[in-house]
Amino acid sequence: MTNVVREATLFSGILHWILAALLLALGSSHLLAQQRNPGVAPATVQTRQHNLQRLAAGTVFRDCAACPEVVVIPPGNLSVGSSENEAGRMDRGESQQSVAIPSAIGVGKYEVTRAQFARFARESGHTPSGGCFAWNGGGYQQDASKDWRNPGFAQTDKEPVVCVNWNDAKAYTEWLTKKTGKRYRLPTEMEWEYAARAGNPTSRPWDDNPGAACRYANVADAAAKRDVPGTASWTFHECNDKHAYTAPVGSYRPNAFGLYDMLGNAWEWTEDCLNEESTGAPADDGDRSSGECGRRVLRGGAWVDSPAFVRYDFRFFIGSDDRDFYIGFRVARTD
Repeated sequence: MTNVVREATLFSGILHWILAALLLALGSSHLLAQQRNPGVAPATVQTRQHNLQRLAAGTVFRDCAACPEVVVIPPGNLSVGSSENEAGRMDRGESQQSVAIPSAIGVGKYEVTRAQFARFARESGHTPSGGCFAWNGGGYQQDASKDWRNPGFAQTDKEPVVCVNWNDAKAYTEWLTKKTGKRYRLPTEMEWEYAARAGNPTSRPWDDNPGAACRYANVADAAAKRDVPGTASWTFHECNDKHAYTAPVGSYRPNAFGLYDMLGNAWEWTEDCLNEESTGAPADDGDRSSGECGRRVLRGGAWVDSPAFVRYDFRFFIGSDDRDFYIGFRVARTD
């Protein structure tokens, strides 16, 4: 009897080993296909909790049904910042430096949408108040009647939430952390630029050709010039991205990591406190928790912005309590 049990156990173990080997082989071929096409998202999104370090670069997953889709970004090294002869370069804050991302990180495939933020607000009871800076047809002004539900223009649920400040964005990531038991936060400045560039050494996917911008991003363009009142003083890209205001997330081409709208659509909050120079930032994925923490750094540009501001290395900063109708965010996820 003992031998029968031992033989049955041994046979069961062999079957499990063979099955595991087959699954590993099938998974490896699938992941290799993803790595050959890093800008192409997998056909399905995995909806369960994951250890990032066990997933291949380019894998897309969600930790819960209500969670945003996250793309696994591989570790690596990159020179960030702008060269002295880059068009639109600012005199401060864009110095070049090398950064290392020592381990895989998860970055939101898209900017957080109105629908996702609405669910968070409903479940958490978070109620932003205080109004929002909006365009009045001739300039920007604080408007107590504006908020993320009504930023001053019509939006669908698939468009990025705007009129959210840094504290609102952090509240959202903390809600996700509590909901999933995984660590969600905002990307650091260096993580953001590393993920946005996806290996691109130029200032933007279309380099210095603003006429090509509308294939890749929602920016100040012919649609905004036509439909947004009082924009005669704006500087526009010489193209039409088909959206005068925000666009549904994922409307344009992804970068090589499979991330959408890293430039344009909405400015994105980062984790970091303001330091006027990017030099001195951690040379890895750490955030800058010292400096002027009443103001925070944003990256990426928005639908209102001219070519000079829609660059990987352009840094924008405002008060962490400020809400603007062109500012949103995306999430980062670590183990």
